[in-house]
Amino acid sequence: MRELFRKKHELWLKFLFGSFSLPRGEMSDRLMDFAGIEFRHLKWLAQEIIEHGLDFDWDRESFSIVHISSKGLCESLQKSVKEVQRGYRVGELFERIKSDEEYMLFALEQMQEKDIAITAFNKELFYEGLDEGSKSALIQFLFEELYKEYELIVTYFYSAMHTDSVHLYKVFEDLINESLYHLKSFALLMAKLGILSLPRVVMKEVYKFEDLKEFLQKGIEEEIAAKEQCLALSQAVKDQELSYFFDFINRQEDYHIVLMKKAISML
Repeated sequence: MRELFRKKHELWLKFLFGSFSLPRGEMSDRLMDFAGIEFRHLKWLAQEIIEHGLDFDWDRESFSIVHISSKGLCESLQKSVKEVQRGYRVGELFERIKSDEEYMLFALEQMQEKDIAITAFNKELFYEGLDEGSKSALIQFLFEELYKEYELIVTYFYSAMHTDSVHLYKVFEDLINESLYHLKSFALLMAKLGILSLPRVVMKEVYKFEDLKEFLQKGIEEEIAAKEQCLALSQAVKDQELSYFFDFINRQEDYHIVLMKKAISML
């Protein structure tokens, strides 16, 4: 089950970043929906693992997300789904998962009737209207923040699966959803620049901590630092749309701090 969780984790990332790599449209939306379903599968698998007295981790194998066309991406996703399905067991949970993925396989087959070029990995580094200084600041920020948001998603997920508090679970769920949105936003900017890539693996020591209160307090400090980065980038980037976007992210970080303080008050 723990090995299956790792494979499903990889499958979630393949669907998620596959969606990010495509031009915005019906195909990217469908892959994003499928990524959301795979993320729910992860939650159910994690609950099953914990109920059996075991634990899961966020380790993963090295794999490539680079494709030059939507047809190649869809073929790769089909292959990955079928490989993961070999590890499924008998039971209601796996019947549900199989049913979901049978539809995904059908949809992926249909998507191959139309082939769309993928430019998310071409390293073109072109962003209309940005000078070199603004672009350099943006690129550095995106790589740092993509990892940070991924780290927060897996950490809050792990914490949510290991808490008995309904109130804490709801806070973690809100934080996960916020970080998923930020991850998507940063990844789409990276795709536009042609530098889309997977975040690095999160070490166990990051999410398997002993003191939740200490973790949340450090998290508040990180959110404050992220706010400062967003503000600095908003001022440095000479593009009105991007400037407004980073102001928007900056204000969202304010409420993340509120949520973490609320979680601390529940401990």
